[in-house]
Amino acid sequence: MNFSKTSLAAMRAAMLGGAAVAAVFAPVSPVLAQDTTDDASCADGADSSACDSSEGVSEDAIVVSGTRIRTSEYDLANPVVAIDDEAIQNSGVTNLTDFLTEAPALAGSYNSNDGSGSNAGIGGVGLNLLDLRNLGTQRTLLLIDGRRHVAAVPGDSAVDVNSIPIDLIERVDIVTGGASAIYGADAVTGVVNFITKRDFEGYTLRAQNGISEQGDGNSRFVAVTVGTNFAGGRGNIAANFEYGHDDRLLLSQREEFGPRFRAFYDNQDDLNDDPNVPDRVLAADVNYLDSSPISAIDTDFDFLPDFLGDGSRYIPGTFLGSFFESGGSGTPVSTYGGEILPEIDRFIGNLLFSYDLTDDIRFFAEGKYARVDSASAGQPTFDFFIGVPTDNPFIPGNINDPAVNAFDPLGIVLVTGRDNLDLGRRGEDNRRETYRGVAGIEADITDTVAFEISYVYGQSDNTVRQTNTRYNDRFYAALDAVDEGEFLNGMPNGNLVCRSNLTGDATSSSQYVTGAFFFEDYPTLSFTPGANSGCVPFNLFSNQQNQAALDWINTTAVDTSTIKQQVVSAALSGDFGDGFSLWGGPIGFAVGGEYRKEESSSNPDPVNTTGLTFGNALFPETGSFDVFEGFAEMRIPIVQDQPFFYDLTANGAVRVSDYSTIGTTFTYQGGLVWAPVPDFRVRGTYAQAVRAPNIGELFAPSNQTFAFIDDPCAFDSRDNGSDTREANCIDLLQGLGLSDAEIATFTGDAGTSLPGLSTGNIDLGEETAKTLTFGAIFQPTFIPGLILSADYYDVKIEDAISTPSATTLLELCVDAVSLDNAFCDNIDRTPVGGGFDPADAGIVRGFTLQPQNVAAFSTKGIDFSARYRKQTDKLGTFNFSLVGNHLISLKTQGTPGAEIVENAGVRGDPEWQVNFDFNWTLDNINLNYGINFFDKTLRYSRATIEGDPDIVAPEYLKIDSKFVHDMQLRWTTDDNMSFYVGVNNIFDQEPDVGLTFYPVSAVGRFFYAGIRISGDQLGF
Repeated sequence: MNFSKTSLAAMRAAMLGGAAVAAVFAPVSPVLAQDTTDDASCADGADSSACDSSEGVSEDAIVVSGTRIRTSEYDLANPVVAIDDEAIQNSGVTNLTDFLTEAPALAGSYNSNDGSGSNAGIGGVGLNLLDLRNLGTQRTLLLIDGRRHVAAVPGDSAVDVNSIPIDLIERVDIVTGGASAIYGADAVTGVVNFITKRDFEGYTLRAQNGISEQGDGNSRFVAVTVGTNFAGGRGNIAANFEYGHDDRLLLSQREEFGPRFRAFYDNQDDLNDDPNVPDRVLAADVNYLDSSPISAIDTDFDFLPDFLGDGSRYIPGTFLGSFFESGGSGTPVSTYGGEILPEIDRFIGNLLFSYDLTDDIRFFAEGKYARVDSASAGQPTFDFFIGVPTDNPFIPGNINDPAVNAFDPLGIVLVTGRDNLDLGRRGEDNRRETYRGVAGIEADITDTVAFEISYVYGQSDNTVRQTNTRYNDRFYAALDAVDEGEFLNGMPNGNLVCRSNLTGDATSSSQYVTGAFFFEDYPTLSFTPGANSGCVPFNLFSNQQNQAALDWINTTAVDTSTIKQQVVSAALSGDFGDGFSLWGGPIGFAVGGEYRKEESSSNPDPVNTTGLTFGNALFPETGSFDVFEGFAEMRIPIVQDQPFFYDLTANGAVRVSDYSTIGTTFTYQGGLVWAPVPDFRVRGTYAQAVRAPNIGELFAPSNQTFAFIDDPCAFDSRDNGSDTREANCIDLLQGLGLSDAEIATFTGDAGTSLPGLSTGNIDLGEETAKTLTFGAIFQPTFIPGLILSADYYDVKIEDAISTPSATTLLELCVDAVSLDNAFCDNIDRTPVGGGFDPADAGIVRGFTLQPQNVAAFSTKGIDFSARYRKQTDKLGTFNFSLVGNHLISLKTQGTPGAEIVENAGVRGDPEWQVNFDFNWTLDNINLNYGINFFDKTLRYSRATIEGDPDIVAPEYLKIDSKFVHDMQLRWTTDDNMSFYVGVNNIFDQEPDVGLTFYPVSAVGRFFYAGIRISGDQLGF
């Protein structure tokens, strides 16, 4: 709630009961800017006007998140990190997620690196999503001023942080721990609440430009905010507009990610798995050994290339295992690298209005429009084992010779692999438009009781343009070229045409031998075979193509989706006054109800529903649910100002929810704050939170998906999992007909991404989390300005909804107690004799991914912080802040009884994280220096390393720690004009060997400069 008028602020200050304002920032923010007032500045002899009372309580003390009862963070049992707007500006970051991920609790969030190129899933380009405790974006609730925000992802609840205006933020509250009893479902791991500026008067203008040291990765940002009071101060209207642009940054723009890039591949000198020799070694100049941009061709029936499409010999490189080689004629792996960052344009407009209808009743309204355009390109299309008919005139003559081509009796030349760079890289060009409106009434019922009712409407309209989408039927028809004269009468005339143009039947172009594409499986094609089909021959053996052929083969598929949200909420809050109080003061309360409706519909382009394109076959998805909720909360100040009981306050909350999908759920929360003396407080909470399945988890149709897999039944992976993996794998492969000798050398390599299905599950129930937090705050009066805090947390999620990846699905199947489980039922492997290549026996050929209430997650750790502020007469004001986390454990369990996987200390989940900031202000000069650190993490899972300790050399088992330094210098004139310059990643830390995004982004050292102009009045 946002009570910003005088009567409500006075009530708020009274409820604080004399608590020192400095305490509300414990734990402190990751890059906390100096505060305008606190007890430290009072104690240091500052101007007494900066302190509103003898106790140092400011009338403007913040109302924190984590409760609906107006109170201070100091009195809250649940840990809260509060980050103010100046901290954001001091960072120089114009992407909020990049800034917030410096907070340890949000370090695992989905940022622009994740949403670029081949990293992003369908529709995921440019998204920025928050993830508390690394337990999933769907378990983190994002709020604006304590109210829900419409999702950006169809079928999900995740909000795109790109749609939030940076310069309109007053502060960000990060509430860690289950908060479902306060805010409802999805707040399983906590809440990130963006508090916006209220009753803004005056103007601010900010412009910033930045670029990497290498002259790329440019970012630009402009923001304007204006506001004025009217009607004698009873009303206020404010507007905000922001524009931000981030340039696309390709891996190919960086030399270090070209052919010289090194990564880990199978050590060919350790085929016998000598425990003293690493299984994987670094290699550079790595190519795919079976493909080429102009086709790799097998002529001796060993399914390995002997020639290139131009007729030259294929030169093999040094074998690196699987389908890789160092050197040679194959396609460089680096050409598949994609992007470091996508191109993003953000346009955000906000309008805020409030008016005091009476001295006690205030009407408020706000509207927002946000448009986020993002574009990124990933991998090209690729093909394996294409049987090209020998009458194709593009085949080089020296290859199309029965004496050379062992496949001639079959009437084909076999292309083992082709990387279709000449068709262009597949990409996405997305537009996300967000509309949000809020209207409500705030009222003071009495001096101690307030009421609020509000309505929120939100809508997200998403357009996903999939560029360079290939029609498979057109591609295979176009590559089946013939000489018209030779085909019709045996006399070549040099007029090359598509075979189907002459036959009027595309089935003549089916890949009967290799099974690459069967036209018979598609009764409706994207074209009508015959003379007027438009088919133009495609030369599979060259990368110089007829543009007409490219235009006929490729298309742009446009998927659309709409997400709608409506929320009606009403709450009565305050305290009972002296008539109902304990020794510590009046009992505070909040009670209310909420109705929420969520709708989501996705409409893929018709070309994507046919299954004829290279991408996934997608189908419309429509779903909705609504929920009626009632909630109550109490804050009970048991005793105050007594020996050993300077303060003892209890709080509790309950919420009952009735979902149209899963029925009734119940959540609760209880907490206690005990301060034996003013300098020291102990706090603790215990909560039960729930998450209802989202629309996509419930109602998703059976969409096609593709995935590369690492087979856990490969001979060198069977000892990297549970105790039952090896026996289960042997039983599984024997059941498919493999011999003992074949099982002993089974690699599981499919050589390509595998097709599968992804579907929803209407039988899902809610997942339940139990959260315990316990901590202390130390604010010694003998060291003014110092605040120390530490909080232990323990989160356990049961019946967790989990949709495993394809590789994880395979692991869950064989890591279970037996093969009799739901995961094995969703995997299809090739039996002996069931594939074109005998070597395919045992290899996965299909899978189905489906969410289930079967997983369990848990995490334990300690959040800690230290803050010190020192104001001097001559040297200015010094602020030091440190925020850290020690991750004790982060465990996952795929199914009941399955092996528990410990992820703490593994890549992405460091055991230690620390963010340190130093801020110094002297007159008009401000200097901010920050350090972001996390420790070394394991390169592979613990199970992999325990089962294969020599997987890499010891010095590579751990990935280097992150140790990034940032600095900003700002000068402010006497008329409120600020100029600032800064550099992020001062020492140019790079990703660790073999990686492109970890432990830091590949952007490198980044410089920026900006200007900010502000004033208290608009001048009219």
